[in-house]
Amino acid sequence: MCNDYTESIPLIAFFLFGLICIALFFLVVTVAGNLWTGVPSLPIAGTTARAMVEFSALRGDETVYDLGAGDGRILLAAKQMHPRIHAAGWEILPTLWCVGILRRWWSGLHISLHLGDALHQDLSSVDCIYLYLFPSLMKRLEEKFDHELKPGTKVVSAVFRFYHHQPVAQRTVRWLGSSQLLWLYVW
Repeated sequence: MCNDYTESIPLIAFFLFGLICIALFFLVVTVAGNLWTGVPSLPIAGTTARAMVEFSALRGDETVYDLGAGDGRILLAAKQMHPRIHAAGWEILPTLWCVGILRRWWSGLHISLHLGDALHQDLSSVDCIYLYLFPSLMKRLEEKFDHELKPGTKVVSAVFRFYHHQPVAQRTVRWLGSSQLLWLYVW
C-alpha cells in the first residue's frame, strides 16, 4: 500500500535532478564563454551601479548603453532613477544575458538587453555609456569611441581607466569594507 507521499518522492528527485542539470549547464556555458572571450564575468555591486548612474548626472531623457551589460544591473538602476531614458545593453555570454532577461522581467522596467558583441554596435546616437570591463576591452573600445561617439557623450567606467583619455572626474565608492573607483569621461 502506497500513499501519495511515497509516490511523489521519485517526482521530487526527478525535479531536483533537472534543476541541478540546468545549473550545471549554465555554469559550463558561462565558464566556456569566459575562456572564449578571455574576460571573466564579475557582477557589479548594486551600490556601485547606482553610484555610476548618479555620477553620470543624467537629465532623464537620454539614450544610455551598457556595453558588457551582464545581468542588466546598471541599466535597471538607471531606469529606476530616470524612467524616461532609453536604456539598452549588450552581453556576449548567453547565460548572463538570460539572467538579465529574468531580472528585467522581474523588475517590470523596460530596458533592451541584446545578446551580442558590444564591439559591433553603432554608438553614434548614444548620450551616456556605462562600462565595467577589463583593460584589454577598454583599449579596443577607446579606439571605437574616438571614431563613433558624438561630442559630449559621457562614459562612466568602474575600476578600469582608458589608456589615452583623461577622466574629467573620479569618485570613490565604498562597498563591503573596500573601495572602487569610478571614472567619468566626456568625449
